[in-house]
Amino acid sequence: MNLDTNPYIQDILSQADALQDALARFDDTPFNPIAHSIQRGDFDRIILTGMGASFYAAYPVWLRLIQAGIPAYWLDAAELLHHAQALLSEKSLLWVFSQSGRSAEIIALLDLYKPDRITLLATVNDLSSPLAKAAGHLIIPLWAQPEQSVSTRTYLNTLALSQLAALVFTSGEVQVGIQQLRATITAISNYLADWTLHLQEIRARVRLTRNLVLLGRGYSLAAVYTGALILGEAAKVGAIGLQAGEFRHGPLELADSELTALLFAGPPETQPLMARLHHDLLQAEANSIWIAPPTADAPKPHIPMPDATGIGAPLAEILPIQLLTLHLANELGVEAGKFRHIGKVTLSE
Repeated sequence: MNLDTNPYIQDILSQADALQDALARFDDTPFNPIAHSIQRGDFDRIILTGMGASFYAAYPVWLRLIQAGIPAYWLDAAELLHHAQALLSEKSLLWVFSQSGRSAEIIALLDLYKPDRITLLATVNDLSSPLAKAAGHLIIPLWAQPEQSVSTRTYLNTLALSQLAALVFTSGEVQVGIQQLRATITAISNYLADWTLHLQEIRARVRLTRNLVLLGRGYSLAAVYTGALILGEAAKVGAIGLQAGEFRHGPLELADSELTALLFAGPPETQPLMARLHHDLLQAEANSIWIAPPTADAPKPHIPMPDATGIGAPLAEILPIQLLTLHLANELGVEAGKFRHIGKVTLSE
């Protein structure tokens, strides 16, 4: 594995710096008018949409809106475009998440967009894109350097800045969120400073098996779904990402020595459920691995992630999976992060 020539590894290692830069540029002033509209009830619903990692990064935002009592939908752009257009009303706030702002479904969705009917908010990296132009001043810029491969910087920046915006929209503690993200940046930086050591730990605990599944609850589903996505993209390994409760409704039958299950400890309120599933999988002789910050009482076997809390936790959870893609790509003899059939931007439905 050549650190100097693999752009995907370089992108992974640059994430803390990218977050630091984005957080320094964050300005909530442009969001105040839309926050007032949300709090007055001017919108009958907020629809969060996108595709791929950008869409999955919207999941913790959706949870925060729902928990604040705001009617919100989390629906990918392909389904919204072809099967759920009826959700869009004159009182909708359409929040589109897309690092490129020009993927196929986003362009098609913009063709339906009427500024006099629907308010558009965009979380986007390319400020020259059709999405950014359509959103006008209602933009959450990601401020990330363009990536050459799998989403890394843009994914973390989407999680960070969109959750901060959600705090603004729901009258949350924005300064507390900023402090949590600053602590997360430090934790990620420290974790990546020892990335080769963490990679060795992952190699020691994870082997290629017939089945690989990622499981979690609550905000951890962002890492569950994105993790399964990048394992296919970066390592060419087929993985399933499921809500842990859904896993018990059938796929638990996969549990045997040919199953590797990666369990995100996730939010405190559902950690006991995750721990019980971890125990049950181990009893069934599956290779179940607990992913959480390093603690003395963490269930074993355990892969540590950066120590982050609050809105920083969803960002930290993806780091071990990024390193796992390097390990599994090496096991399969493929170049980590190198695309074979797709490009950075998906231009066809």
